[in-house]
Amino acid sequence: MASERESTAFSVFCFTSLTMTLQVVLLQVATSTTENSELLATVSDINTRIDSVHSTLAHQPLVFLKQDISFSQYVALLTVADVMMITSLREGMNLTAHEYVLCQDGASTEKKFGPLILSEFTGSASVFGGSEISVNPWDYQKCAEAIKLALEMSPEEKERRYTKLSHVVHHQTGDYWVTRLSDSLNKASKEQFSRDAMSIPRLSVTSLAQKYKQAERRVFILDYEGTLATYGTDKDVVLTSPQRVLDTLNELLSDKKNLVYVMSGRTPEELQRLFRQVPKLGVIAENGCFLREWGAADDEWTAFADIEACAAWKKDVKSIFQYYAERVEGSWIEERHCSLVFHYEKAVDPDAARAQAGDCANHINDSCQSYRVQAIPTSKAVYVESLDWSKGSAATNIFEKLREKNIEGKGRTPPDFLFVAGNDREDETIFQWANELSEQGKVANVTTVSVGKRNTQAMTTITQGTTGLISALQKLSNFSYEGAREGSSSRRPSVLLTTGS
Repeated sequence: MASERESTAFSVFCFTSLTMTLQVVLLQVATSTTENSELLATVSDINTRIDSVHSTLAHQPLVFLKQDISFSQYVALLTVADVMMITSLREGMNLTAHEYVLCQDGASTEKKFGPLILSEFTGSASVFGGSEISVNPWDYQKCAEAIKLALEMSPEEKERRYTKLSHVVHHQTGDYWVTRLSDSLNKASKEQFSRDAMSIPRLSVTSLAQKYKQAERRVFILDYEGTLATYGTDKDVVLTSPQRVLDTLNELLSDKKNLVYVMSGRTPEELQRLFRQVPKLGVIAENGCFLREWGAADDEWTAFADIEACAAWKKDVKSIFQYYAERVEGSWIEERHCSLVFHYEKAVDPDAARAQAGDCANHINDSCQSYRVQAIPTSKAVYVESLDWSKGSAATNIFEKLREKNIEGKGRTPPDFLFVAGNDREDETIFQWANELSEQGKVANVTTVSVGKRNTQAMTTITQGTTGLISALQKLSNFSYEGAREGSSSRRPSVLLTTGS
């Protein structure tokens, strides 16, 4: 259909390229299916102005046809055209551009290899790979320049572009698209089924215990909230930890083979208070942005993220959060050193809150890519964190230090036992990291466990929740106690513990 953007761009072209105007004709067709009378009136006004200024007795630079044309006429126009211009603002896979390419093969006329000017918002622009001349239809000056570029293009350049366009048109057919879509859907379905909680085996404590007893050095990576302990507190309530959790950590640490790290989305200050009864505990805060080494003082923290840089993106993200917080009654915003959290667990309307949270996450992920942050929606909140730091990057840092100490002869044997447990979407990065270590053979025995019923990349599940995980860890620590009582010479395991937000 005829477009006011094409007309306006052509008007700019006529004024900026006066010498070429007498050699160029823009043909626009408005079919009878066009229902927007106001748009047609606007296009007619623009076209009338162009003709009144640039027409001569022998030349009319713009021809506007308010009529239906037959398919043969349509194909004929595509065949004899020197340039095709499509300036849609929003469009799926319209095949007009593909039909133009087919008609420009030179089989019927001497004219061939005509350039294609295509709006960057069309579906075809996503498959042509830059062989077309891509334009922003709102930028009339650039559109005018694209017309001039297409008309002045050398035959060699035209043929080069056409060859690539033709390859796409002939190979990415409807059959190709359907086949590719079907394959992608099948792959996604299989992957989804493989991660379904019903398809993942339950954790065998007996088998795990055998690996535990045989290992020389063990690493545990455990999520805290939702994994070791139930979800806690509102923003005004002091974070606390069940005594059973603290006792379990201390029991694991009593074995000299253990180095214990706790990973959490919470701030360093909160975690200091939370684990003050567990001496020498290593802690990773805000999902990888801060690290307190094992055995370090309570306030000895290393910051991986640039806090000043975080302040820049937090300002923009917070304004988006404010927009959605006004629409979700009972929600609130928590600001941490290197992250922001939109909480809606106390929302008056949970269903509406989840829908708003999904829109919020999509909004942030679409508009804040330049900041290298991501929005992660969970069942009770939306977390916005840096893409550069995660639980996986923190665990990698710890393992690298262990490897360096081993190479330098300062450490013990490398870890040969890794146990990772989590419960939420944020923990999937650490599951993936641990599984890759197993596939690469860097750790002999790797166990990844999802606490609860959800799709996951973990290799096993515990359906009894936090209680089931604590019981399993206590059973493992008992083996260390029994071994020490029997005079075993084996040393205590390394423990890396993760906590969720």
